[in-house]
Amino acid sequence: MLEKVIALIGGLFFLLGFALTAGLFIAMIGQWYMLQSEAQFLAASQGRYGGYTVEADAQLKQFVQEHNLDRSKLKVIVSAPNAPKPWGQAVTAEITYPFDFKVGSFIKPFTVSLTGKGEAVSMYIPGTLNVVYTSP
Repeated sequence: MLEKVIALIGGLFFLLGFALTAGLFIAMIGQWYMLQSEAQFLAASQGRYGGYTVEADAQLKQFVQEHNLDRSKLKVIVSAPNAPKPWGQAVTAEITYPFDFKVGSFIKPFTVSLTGKGEAVSMYIPGTLNVVYTSP
């Protein structure tokens, strides 16, 4: 009889651990997908305009606000800041943000840096657009 009680408690502990791990993994994949999508958007914007524009910067600020991210922890690297790259050259964007593996607000085991990468080809022909370039 005692072994059945111990087996039940062990089984419940195992199921609870599996459910928590699966929940954390799904949350991490969701946040990685979100970063990947924004990085690809920034790369596509650079491809269209040749570089990182104030419109792309406004979109990044909106992204940070909508997803309640801490801007000081967000690391953004773009391949064409402050100036355009001419037609045919590759442009990239990379966004890194720390994901905290934690259960509730009292246990914080570790942090994983998630990185989203985007890549596009510049379609900018010098002299065709009048846009303002900036850096993130």
